[in-house]
Amino acid sequence: MKRLSSALILLGVVVLLAAGAACLSISLYSKWHKPAYQNAHDWIHTQLNLSAEQDLALEPIEKRYRSERQNLEQQLTLANRELAEAILADGRDSERVHSAIEKIHLHMGALQRVTIGHVFEMKEILTPEQYRKLLNLTANALYNLDSGHAAE
Repeated sequence: MKRLSSALILLGVVVLLAAGAACLSISLYSKWHKPAYQNAHDWIHTQLNLSAEQDLALEPIEKRYRSERQNLEQQLTLANRELAEAILADGRDSERVHSAIEKIHLHMGALQRVTIGHVFEMKEILTPEQYRKLLNLTANALYNLDSGHAAE
């Protein structure tokens, strides 16, 4: 019986060491592994196989979009902080909480309009095939592929 308990303890130690090694490996991999694409926007651009001329033509559009997006994201961050402060200060469902939520929705909607407008603005520079692919990639992202409604 003593031998069985010793074997179980040894097995437990081995399992714990293996689990610890796995956790460490995952942690190190995620810390040092650089994703191939920084964001979905970059990924979509690589999917379109843009030519050097198209990249050059898209530069002013991209610059404007990046600036608008960053501005709206900053406003959204501030609105989220305002909501957090209202929640902490009021401690209840209040007019201030609702006002902050409305600001968040306003900025989220503006960000969505700017992003979709950017997609449509690219049409003049893309080939018809690239534009169709861009629309499909955009629709797929919006469908949330887990729901099984991917655009063809």
